[in-house]
Amino acid sequence: MNGNDNIRRKVKAVGSREICTTIITIAELKFGAYHSAKITANLERIAVLQKKLTLLYEINDPITTIFAEHKSLLKKKGITVGDFDLLIAAFALHHNLAVVTNNISHFKQISDLKIENWRV
Repeated sequence: MNGNDNIRRKVKAVGSREICTTIITIAELKFGAYHSAKITANLERIAVLQKKLTLLYEINDPITTIFAEHKSLLKKKGITVGDFDLLIAAFALHHNLAVVTNNISHFKQISDLKIENWRV
């Protein structure tokens, strides 16, 4: 988010309690924090974010099935999507949610996935 006015407006319009994130996304954010020069400050920002958003953390059988089906279909087409991105997509598909990302290219290959970019 890092100060993007478009994202701030969208979050305000939707309401932070209506926005979900996955435990997978939190793991990726924490990696970014530990890989940064400001580890403590970034971990604190992640903790604040976690308190504001709904956290989807249970990887259940339907989510693993969605993950496996899509990974198999993509592999047969010769398309590689990272496992974390595919798990995030599986969460979204299972819960009928959109993935909000600035990295459209990682998700556009996943059929039936709703994708939104709030930066633009």
